[in-house]
Amino acid sequence: MEAKVIIVSVVKSNKSENNVWAVGITGEEQEQAYCKSAYKAMRFAFLLKKQTGFYIEDDSLKMLSEEIARQKAAVAAAEGEQPAEAPAEEPQEVQPEAEAKPKKQRKPRTKKVQAEPVVDVAPVYSGAESAELIAFL
Repeated sequence: MEAKVIIVSVVKSNKSENNVWAVGITGEEQEQAYCKSAYKAMRFAFLLKKQTGFYIEDDSLKMLSEEIARQKAAVAAAEGEQPAEAPAEEPQEVQPEAEAKPKKQRKPRTKKVQAEPVVDVAPVYSGAESAELIAFL
């Protein structure tokens, strides 16, 4: 008997022209889930791995990782940033510390002093005084 493995594949969507990622287990007729992005498909594959204990196919992980890296590079290019892997073309000038803005100095925190709790203490009377008070009432 062949061990069950979690596989991820790209399928064509019926509703749109976009590709959808199908996450499923070998030996089962239907896929477990359909995801719109490679990132969500990878997350679901790892969730499925945790729930079932099956392994994720190496080719599927490699394909998802490459797709996620490609999407990140496309987003970085769209924003005008350079990808993290590419070296910077122009070296940035380092400002000497003398020209740098001085940091704002904060006031030191003062410790809050707690007042001693006031304890209501009944006056202490001697036996003769207490007898007079009782007789007075």
